[in-house]
Amino acid sequence: MKNFSLVMPVYLRNDIIHYSLESVNKQTKKPYEIIIVDNNTNIYETKKLKSIIETFQNGVPIRYFKSLINSGAQARNLGVKYVTTEIVAFLDSDVILEEDYYEQLLTLFDSSPDCIAAQGLDIDLIKISNKNRNLFENLLYQFEQFFETSLLFEKTHPYVSPSLAISHPDVSNDFVLKSEWISTCAGMFKTSLFKKYSFPSNFITYSNNEYLMFSYSLFLNREGDMIYTSSAKYKDLQTSSGRIAHLPYLYQLQTYDTFIFCRLFSMNISNIFVFIKSRIGLLIYNILKSIYNRKINPFYLIKVIHSSIYPLLHLKEIIKGDLSFYDVDFSDF
Repeated sequence: MKNFSLVMPVYLRNDIIHYSLESVNKQTKKPYEIIIVDNNTNIYETKKLKSIIETFQNGVPIRYFKSLINSGAQARNLGVKYVTTEIVAFLDSDVILEEDYYEQLLTLFDSSPDCIAAQGLDIDLIKISNKNRNLFENLLYQFEQFFETSLLFEKTHPYVSPSLAISHPDVSNDFVLKSEWISTCAGMFKTSLFKKYSFPSNFITYSNNEYLMFSYSLFLNREGDMIYTSSAKYKDLQTSSGRIAHLPYLYQLQTYDTFIFCRLFSMNISNIFVFIKSRIGLLIYNILKSIYNRKINPFYLIKVIHSSIYPLLHLKEIIKGDLSFYDVDFSDF
C-alpha cells in the first residue's frame, strides 16, 4: 500500500482533538506522519495544543506548524507543502475514524491508477436518511430536499447541485461510487494534484465549502476518479467548538457559496434558478430557526435577511474574485 501523510488544521477543539489523534494511532494502516497546522489566535490555546501534541509523540510522528491567520483553507495549503508522500489525507480535528478507515481507502488507490481521491461514509448520515421519521423530521427532510439547502439523499450518484448541496446514494446499503466531490473532513488525495490546484486562499476562518471549490474543480477538469465508499466509515462529532457564531456563519455561507457558484457553474437559467431557490430556502429555514430558538428581536432577524442579500451588494467584487470586503467585515469573528 502507498504511504500517506495526514494534514490536520486545528482551531480550538483542544478538548476533543485527542479523540481524532487516538483514532489515527489505532489505524491498521497508519500515516507516515501527522502535520498539524495551528490556526489558533490565542496564545493559551496554542500552548494547550502543543501540550496535547507532546502526549502523542510515542505514536505516529507529529510535525507542528503555526498558521499566520485563522483560515481552514490556508492551513490545508500550508500543510500540504510539507507532504513528501504520494497521498495526502485531510482530517478535521473533531472526526473519529474506524480502525480500518485508511486501509480501506488505500485499496482504492492501489486497485485503480485513475483514482485521485477517496473518502468514506459519515455514519451519522445513516440516521439522517432513515425513512422512519416523525412528522416534524419528515417535513424538515422534504423541505431540504425540495430547496436543496443541505444534503440530498437517495440519489443515483454523488453529485454537486448548482445549489452547492451535495448528494448521497442510499447510504443504508453498501456502495463504491465515482463522485463529483470529496470532503476534506476525512478525504484523501494524490499529492501531485497540489502542483496545479489549491484550496481558495481568500477563504478565512471556517472557510465554508472550500472542499467543494477544490474537489469539484478536479471533477470538472477530468483529473481522474474520485471514489466515495461505504466500506470506510467515520464519525463527525459536530462540535460547536472551533466554528464561528451563527450570524457570521450565515454571511460566510452566502458569500463563499456565491463565489463558488460564479466560478464553477454555467450561468444558464436552470443553474441560476436552482441556486436562487436554495437561497430562498436557506432564508426561510434560518428565519424559522431564529423564531424557534426565540431569537426574534428585530435586529437579529434583519441581520438574517441581510445575510441573504449581502453577496448581491458585493456581486461585482465576487465576480472579480475579490473577497476583501468580507475580510474587513468579519475577520474578527
